Amino acid sequence: MFSMHASVLNEFEKHAERLREASRQRKAALEYKNLVDDTGDHEAVEVADTLGKRQPSDVFKGDTNLRTLRTLLKMVDERGWERSAHQIQFHSSFERCVSRVLYKGEWETVRHAIMQHNSWEKCNSEVMISTPVSSCLTAQPQP
Repeated sequence: MFSMHASVLNEFEKHAERLREASRQRKAALEYKNLVDDTGDHEAVEVADTLGKRQPSDVFKGDTNLRTLRTLLKMVDERGWERSAHQIQFHSSFERCVSRVLYKGEWETVRHAIMQHNSWEKCNSEVMISTPVSSCLTAQPQP
């Protein structure tokens, strides 16, 4: 039978404890706190730490996915990538188009409540994408 050296096992235990402590700190940072009575100094929670994780503001399970998608698009915008009006419109249509996937398990039963929650009037299952044709693709070869 395989036996581990005591120092390897000891290092593993230390590493596991550090991971548990980091997890506890992240959870504590995301907890609701009474700001009137709270006088302690706290680190700001990074937005990236909330991506893909359910938050108290999420009404439906799929809200986590939609919030994550919107946050990632916002992060792209904040890093200097300027989306055109058509791209913004496409992304909005895309959100509604994939909502049945984002809200998997809920969409079939509470679709109207989800649509109302997100102020959506309709949710098409397809989105048409039209991109301009590059001039190099349409140029005729010279004889």
